[in-house]
Amino acid sequence: MQAAYWTGREAKGFLGNVSAHLYVEFDGNNIDPTRLEEAVRKLYETHAMLRMQITADGRQIIGKKEESLSFEVEDLSRLKPQALAHRLAEKRESWTSRSLDLVSGETSAFGLSLLPDGASRLHVDTDMAAIDPPSFCLLMEDLARYYEMPSLPVEPGESSFFDWLDAKADDADLHRRQQEDKRWWQERLDDMPPAPDLPVVAAGQRVKNGRLAAYLSPAERRSLDETARRLRVTVSALMLGLFAAVVGGATGSGRFRLNVPMFWRAPYTAGVERLVGDFSNTLILAVDLRPGETYEEVCKSLADRMLDLLAHSAYPGVSVMRDLSRHQRSLQSAPIVFTSGLGLPGGGLFSERVRQVFGSMNWAVSQGPQVALDAQVAELDGGILVNWDIRYDALPEAWVEAAFKSYERLARKVAADPRSLGELAVCNVMTCGSARRPATYTQDMLLELLNRLAPGRVTGSDADMHLPIRDFGLGEGDLADFVTFLNRYIPSAAIAPEDIGPASTTATLASLINDRSGKASDSIARAFLQAVGASSRISLAAQPAE
Repeated sequence: MQAAYWTGREAKGFLGNVSAHLYVEFDGNNIDPTRLEEAVRKLYETHAMLRMQITADGRQIIGKKEESLSFEVEDLSRLKPQALAHRLAEKRESWTSRSLDLVSGETSAFGLSLLPDGASRLHVDTDMAAIDPPSFCLLMEDLARYYEMPSLPVEPGESSFFDWLDAKADDADLHRRQQEDKRWWQERLDDMPPAPDLPVVAAGQRVKNGRLAAYLSPAERRSLDETARRLRVTVSALMLGLFAAVVGGATGSGRFRLNVPMFWRAPYTAGVERLVGDFSNTLILAVDLRPGETYEEVCKSLADRMLDLLAHSAYPGVSVMRDLSRHQRSLQSAPIVFTSGLGLPGGGLFSERVRQVFGSMNWAVSQGPQVALDAQVAELDGGILVNWDIRYDALPEAWVEAAFKSYERLARKVAADPRSLGELAVCNVMTCGSARRPATYTQDMLLELLNRLAPGRVTGSDADMHLPIRDFGLGEGDLADFVTFLNRYIPSAAIAPEDIGPASTTATLASLINDRSGKASDSIARAFLQAVGASSRISLAAQPAE
């Protein structure tokens, strides 16, 4: 994984040219900058991977603390509200898209923004080539301890990450299992489904990262836990099954592959639970949604498949994808990632100590090469944080937001009524997907146009597709512009104002346009959505070139 991260950040192609890193913000109060800096210094002395450097020939060495330490303080306490909001947004964007200098030994960066009335914001960025997500949580725990107890001496571990790597390399049993698992995977390459059919934006734009997040309450978490136990699956498998069903519906794909990271620290050395490093692997999950399957059946079948993958995880997922690329004679990827932080030994992501010292986590975003969407679920404050990290330069904003809302609604629906797991999960994908799929992009385009004519009236939900178009509050002039625009770009549909009667909905109009245009409207609508982006608000009177 370290080699894949390093190669990915150097690659200049689509979804490349980015570092694999995790950036998190904590909002707290009364943080002493001098005391925090001393705690950060102790952290660098404790964990050698904070000083890891990658040499010109690709080797890892441990440098000096003074060369690697990155800590900065910015006093924003006197800024007026508008200027403060602007500076914090600017800082968030900068840290979210930064690439730490691994050659110089910069595997992490810490920053403190001093805010009005004693408030503060802690900024932490770590490169995953040296620090995987569970290691990040360990760092925050140690940083809180060093800050809370300044007299606490530095506590280096009993072994190092390199000791762990050496012990792993000498494991004869692991070598045997790797060869067995390699054969197991190679027997399945022919049946490996493709990557999801994503509505990707044209390449060539600058990298633009973002996130969508929702919080499921402790009560909803307890309900999902109970439901998972009844199904005899983990809550992670339950959330994975729901996610796979949503991806299938959003992409119109019945068969596709997902990238599922795992973080297992084999006990090769003493004190491995205290080590900071990259212990990650990735499992390539084949999803096969079948007609008539319920959500419950999808969750159970994927849980069984995950057990198979875990049993054959000695052969790394990176190697599986390399073998698949050779087998297909083209570069293969798994651009959608599902990461679960549920069921961790310590409970939530961060302890109560971390929350008391640094405040609540208010922002977390990660990025990685060849990843368009990284969906995460993790325990937070007794509930479940659902967080999607998105490459908006690769995926249309409207499509991602609609998929996210579908996942959030589905998870809340199952939490409120577990019996809903008995509903058909794949109707939209398989049994009726072939009939609806051609009109999907046309529907999205119509909703986008209606939102521009009546801002705020279109929510982006599935229900909008079945509301009468005239109920969005459009005047006759708006409808005339609407029809003119459609006929300019899809003339073969020959839409007349009379085609939008009192009962006409987005769904029925999209079907009509699709039929009259010989299904050409889907391609045109997809190009339109990719070209303008969901957040771009242009006039309906714009000329084609614009």
